[in-house]
Amino acid sequence: MNVTIKRRIFVAFLAIFLVAFISSILLNVNADGNVLQVTSVVFRDESYNVVTSISRGKFVFVEVNITNTQTYYYTYASQPFLLIARLTYGSPPTLEGLGAFKGSLAGGQSMTAAPGFQVPKDGPTGTYTVTILVFSDWPSAGGYPIATPVTATITVTP
Repeated sequence: MNVTIKRRIFVAFLAIFLVAFISSILLNVNADGNVLQVTSVVFRDESYNVVTSISRGKFVFVEVNITNTQTYYYTYASQPFLLIARLTYGSPPTLEGLGAFKGSLAGGQSMTAAPGFQVPKDGPTGTYTVTILVFSDWPSAGGYPIATPVTATITVTP
């Protein structure tokens, strides 16, 4: 085998090694493979007070802190995202409210979004679940999940 062929084989193996073993380090994604991470969820009323319960017919805002976990300088490109807050009740869950926020975060940055929705005036009272979903775009537009879903509960009163 001549030197040129040996050099090409070496370069090919090196490229395979870099792609297979170092790409996850270079991208610096979460352990679950996602770039964005929901770090907190807080419920707020119409006056923006923190609440754990809300009356039927009132608006509730779901304050969500989200972080782009990329930290290497060449991965600082902005990550567009769509955050959806889905309010459900019962089992099987019935959709009672939906709020959304579309944004973009550069690597290492965090932001707070507060999508809101009105709790149905005639909805049942009790414990509701809010699921926070983060996609690259609307699923109907080809969007895919880019953060682990997070759930929180709020009590709805008469």
